[in-house]
Amino acid sequence: MKKTILIISAISSSMFVNAQKAEVVSAYNYNKAYERSLKCSELQNGLTSINKATEDATTKEWAKTWYYRGNLYYNVLASKSAKESCIAFDADALEKCTDSYMKAMVLNFQDPELKKLNLEKDEDVMKFFMALQNQSKVDDEMFTMDIIGRKLPGIAGEYGNKGITEFQAKNYKAAQENFGKSMMISQLTGRVDTMMIYNAALASELAGDNEAAKQMYDGLIKLKYNVDGNGPNLYRSIASIYKKEGKLDKSKEYIRMGREAYPNDYNLIVTELDIYIAEGNHSEALENLDLAIKNNPKNEVLYFARGTVFENLKQPENAIKDYNKAIELKPEYFDANFNLGTYYFNAGAEKINEANKLPYNETKKFEALKGEAKVLFEKAIPSIEKANQINPNDVDVANMLIKVYTQTEQYDKAKATKAKYQK
Repeated sequence: MKKTILIISAISSSMFVNAQKAEVVSAYNYNKAYERSLKCSELQNGLTSINKATEDATTKEWAKTWYYRGNLYYNVLASKSAKESCIAFDADALEKCTDSYMKAMVLNFQDPELKKLNLEKDEDVMKFFMALQNQSKVDDEMFTMDIIGRKLPGIAGEYGNKGITEFQAKNYKAAQENFGKSMMISQLTGRVDTMMIYNAALASELAGDNEAAKQMYDGLIKLKYNVDGNGPNLYRSIASIYKKEGKLDKSKEYIRMGREAYPNDYNLIVTELDIYIAEGNHSEALENLDLAIKNNPKNEVLYFARGTVFENLKQPENAIKDYNKAIELKPEYFDANFNLGTYYFNAGAEKINEANKLPYNETKKFEALKGEAKVLFEKAIPSIEKANQINPNDVDVANMLIKVYTQTEQYDKAKATKAKYQK
């Protein structure tokens, strides 16, 4: 009797295992049927079968179980561009697809220790690549080759797109996580996606994860990343983080490194000038700009920057000379026109203030100062008019223009400009 029970039990166990094997085969067939028909019902049936197999003690240890599951979810994701989108019946398809392929690749190894790898850990990723390089035995080479060569690049792109969506919605922490997953998956394909690292660094900074941001910015600096001209921004961003942390020496160090790498970048020049001016270190600023102009004498930005330093040093003749040179090189340069016009305007205003402080019996001196002020205001007009022409939406420039017209007794022009901006 006992022998009969054991036989029945063995038969039942065998039938159950075979049933689970059948679920794996069914999942494969349903996926193929979907690729022919593009009907979501085929994917649903396939996922029902494969998810049963992932719960069985035997078939959940098979690489093919997870590989087939990954393929089903991959097609769910790919269906977004098909006539019938299947994404609606599983919002977590991306995560489940990724998890399936990660498990498939490690379970594909025949070595029991390699089957325990966790590909979300850097040290295990290294072991994984070493195992591939050493040609460790696997159940099916095609599984790993297909996942790494064809599937993971697509999944990395999906996480990247998801990160962009979260970033645009200002969900910076979620963006950081998705960009990070995209980076990790690209790494498994043997590719360093520098643009995704930059996105992750920016999202990390905005999410307040300064350490992660600094680490990634530093990595990109070492890789000489400059896609879309963002190389200089790496130095400015990491310098800004250190400044917020109160580490001013580190902040200045990165700006200095940035200036060495990108000597003509306007934003780095301005940032460095702000540091020098705040410290009262104008000689360093001039020395730096003199060298930059010597190396690039056709760069209008450098002349403009040096003009601002001369203005701070109370060397107006040199400042005016540099502003004019910047305008000569680029007539439509708003900042140079604005600063030149503002200099003359402020100089004229100082003469007016000086005249107004005179006693009543100093009429002659009063008139002389008023005359000098008028000459300065007249010199301001061409530059302010040009700045207004370049940027007609700048109300501050328009108000300055109204004042110089008034001070030079061009009342019709003042009235017309006032009517345009002061409605």
